[in-house]
Amino acid sequence: MLLAACAAAPQAVAMEVIRLGDTLVLSGEIVRRDLDAVQAEFDRTPMITHVVLRNSMGGNSWTGYRLGELFREKGITTVVSGHCVSACSRLFLGGRQRLFSDDFPASLTYVGFHGHYDFGKLNNAAVEKNDLLQWTLKYTDGKADPALVKRWIGIERRAGDVRFYPPAVASRFGQATVLCLGTESARPQQCEKIATSALAQGVVTSQVIWSSPDIGNLPYGWRREKFPTTAYATLEQADRLPVRNTLAKRDFGQFRLAALPRAFAVSANGAHWAWSANDPNSIDVALARCKARGGGQTTGTRCVLYAVDERVVYTGATAH
Repeated sequence: MLLAACAAAPQAVAMEVIRLGDTLVLSGEIVRRDLDAVQAEFDRTPMITHVVLRNSMGGNSWTGYRLGELFREKGITTVVSGHCVSACSRLFLGGRQRLFSDDFPASLTYVGFHGHYDFGKLNNAAVEKNDLLQWTLKYTDGKADPALVKRWIGIERRAGDVRFYPPAVASRFGQATVLCLGTESARPQQCEKIATSALAQGVVTSQVIWSSPDIGNLPYGWRREKFPTTAYATLEQADRLPVRNTLAKRDFGQFRLAALPRAFAVSANGAHWAWSANDPNSIDVALARCKARGGGQTTGTRCVLYAVDERVVYTGATAH
């Protein structure tokens, strides 16, 4: 007897929904049933005032529109935590007030917009059917430049988008707004620089930076809490590096361009230094490398952190 087995098609994973008092945190792929799940949260108490959109590359476009419209109807504030792209950007625009957060470093925090796609290629019919241009103009409160919106809804590849970052990244990327075609080998560094801002285009409604209630549990959040920014210098002030060695200056320049998580350590006497990047253990690695190069345990030679991720954390003292 021949037995046949039928396997059901895997169901798309819904967004992760976390309730933190009056704040709703949504992350991951957007699917149709997310609309019911989110609506149910609005029926509970306490009343939701903020929706945090965390590291979502989008998903079902119909649900994206409907959730964005629901958020506008409820008058809540939406917050970007990490990246929010494609259908997620419509959830974000639904907020009456719209903010960037500092849950993740500024260079990892952005809202990405583009058109509708089938198998990675632009679906102009879907763009026109949903009237994406007019919808975007409405939900940016009439502030978005129609010419720029037409450019981003016409990007041919799904991998492309217009990205709006917080203003702090301008010194690193050249502008806080970039247009990526999806063909660049390094994004956003090789993307077209656009001389505008999220605030000017109505993407955000304020320059206020928000911190999510669970920031201390996030990978970059605890690093920031344990190693806060100091007034000693900014990353752009390379001349403030307390190591007077041309090789150290070169290494610090490479560090500033390196991938996060990252850390740069120096010895208190300015004789030794080391750094690590693209490693969740970069703090420990940088300090260990600095010590191995001669940074000892005495007050004058002990290695301390100079910079972590996108912040100078050095105090000028012998220990941090």
